[in-house]
Amino acid sequence: LIFLFFFFFFLDEAAIYDRQIRLWGLDAQQRIGKADILIAGVRGLSDEVCKNLALAGVASITLLDHEKVTEEDLGAQFFLTEKNIGQNKAEASAPSIQNLNPRVKVVVDQQNINEKSDEFFESFAVVCLIHSNYSVMDRVDKLRRKVNKPFYASDAFGWFGYIFCDLMEHSYIHEKKPDPKSNKKPEKTPMNESYKSFVESVDRDWSDLNPRQLKKISPLAFLTHILLKFQKDNDRSPTKDDTDALIFTKAKYLKNMGIADANILNDSFISDLSCLWDTEITSIAAIVGGILAQDILRTLSENELPIKNWFYFDGTEGKLLQQQQ
Repeated sequence: LIFLFFFFFFLDEAAIYDRQIRLWGLDAQQRIGKADILIAGVRGLSDEVCKNLALAGVASITLLDHEKVTEEDLGAQFFLTEKNIGQNKAEASAPSIQNLNPRVKVVVDQQNINEKSDEFFESFAVVCLIHSNYSVMDRVDKLRRKVNKPFYASDAFGWFGYIFCDLMEHSYIHEKKPDPKSNKKPEKTPMNESYKSFVESVDRDWSDLNPRQLKKISPLAFLTHILLKFQKDNDRSPTKDDTDALIFTKAKYLKNMGIADANILNDSFISDLSCLWDTEITSIAAIVGGILAQDILRTLSENELPIKNWFYFDGTEGKLLQQQQ
């Protein structure tokens, strides 16, 4: 009877996730199906991530957020309605995520992330922080490195978005497609990639790059790092009144990083950052969240190389930019 139960359970799973099994293989789908994911921070960006992960069939999604739903949250968060105003964000979002895939366990945690023990972050297959800050990212990344498990951090503010990924040492399979005219099978090669930690990446020294090489670096890379440096120095995120302080942080950051050309990042970017830091635009959150979810699945499946440290999206120009740092 036990054998028959598991046999029919497997057939049912195979039928539900047939497209994904054909896309990345049975072994990869089984790894995804065993993964417990922590999403810390409930916003429009996390809605998109949770939607894709739930539909992909991960084992569980834990939503961690201590804040209450406000009227402003309704603009970008499609799991919420007016009746949720005043409720806890994680608790209000969970039922809609659960309805997407009843097989996925959805856990609600209303505690403040700063009150969580170190051990809390160790058991999850993947931890992903949304709209977090420097000190929390630093702490959680270090804890994940101790157990050698994937760490992600992401945000979408105004027209911009970023994803940070630390996989420490990541093994994956690179598949080379054969000539369509040949009858050869795809050539699969085991690969390994090393990642920098969050702090190593943010503190990267750019002085070894010449002006031509620096121009290849996205201004969003500098913008994101200046935001993180501001958070580190001031123990808070910027507001619309912090434009001058951010410009000062920019000058200090560029000097410390060995960048002589202060015009490499226009002050208009800084002004946009201070005005739009806490503003989510639905389309930007959807794009960044979709890419983030697919990268988490790529990491779990161990098929092809995930994001190498940093990914940026510039919604003003519709540019997707990946940067190794």
